[in-house]
Amino acid sequence: MKTLYVHIGTPKTGTSAIQSFCRKNRNVLDSKGYCYPIMPYVYPGIGRGRNGAFLQCTIYRDGVRRFDEEEHRFSEGMDIIRGYFETYDNVILSDEGLWASGYERKKSLWQDLKNYSDKYQFSVKIVVYLRRQDLFMDSRWRQRIKGSSIKRSKVDISWEEYIDDLPEEVQLDYYTALERISSVFGRENVIVRRFNRNYFPEGIVQADFLSIIGLELTDDYVIEESSVNESLFGNTCEMKRIVNSLAELTDKEYAFLRQVLLDINEYSGSNYPCSMFSAREAKEFMEQFRLGNQKVAEKYLNETGTDLFDMDVKDLPKWEKDN
Repeated sequence: MKTLYVHIGTPKTGTSAIQSFCRKNRNVLDSKGYCYPIMPYVYPGIGRGRNGAFLQCTIYRDGVRRFDEEEHRFSEGMDIIRGYFETYDNVILSDEGLWASGYERKKSLWQDLKNYSDKYQFSVKIVVYLRRQDLFMDSRWRQRIKGSSIKRSKVDISWEEYIDDLPEEVQLDYYTALERISSVFGRENVIVRRFNRNYFPEGIVQADFLSIIGLELTDDYVIEESSVNESLFGNTCEMKRIVNSLAELTDKEYAFLRQVLLDINEYSGSNYPCSMFSAREAKEFMEQFRLGNQKVAEKYLNETGTDLFDMDVKDLPKWEKDN
């Protein structure tokens, strides 16, 4: 049976690296019977490598959300995917926004996708990487601050405000989120991985992703050595947060300052290694997810009586504004 692999993130788990890898190696994948299509849709702030964005992105015209156009886009995009199945046995879609979409933008997404796959008789495999929740929240906030456009909302939100007001779609209760997806596709079709290089072949996330879809990393593939989506750290992140609050900046000035901070980011991180959580705060934050994480390990990784994540917390100083 034909198989559609849908890589849904979660955010901050090497998704940009996997997408860039698949896009740059489309010819190699093609030779092995796998298609990583570049879809004909463009969304503000979303790169073309996120080829699964059409499944969940909203469409607004004159400030009004156009649900009819979104439904048409979904059907049209899936018809394109079905066309690829005439040539390929396997098609790959990837978009980290899909993890939250069932709670936020398109609550019917999973059932719509299941109905379509049943109608046209291909299987769907959901691929998801999970990161320890405290590390995920730290990285997600820094990514929001890093941003790419000053026009995004809440790009100057402080860490304290962010951690105190988490929206539902963040979905830190991994077990509940996975069960919702499994209730549609079946647990056997939901492939869960820890986002930790210790679990990847040769410590390479791209190699792990290939193993999921039944391939092996060989010399045929090209891997970028540099970081695809570098995060800001400590003081550079705070400088960027302040820049984000300056509404009078032009787009050109904003882009210039953003690049300056990225250029000095490594220096800042190496000279002041720190964390947004203190070690005590991280342990307290993680305790609320312990039982759910153990259920994920048991039911999705077949590991009984083990923690989903290594719970050793680095004893880094908590970032302080007046350091």
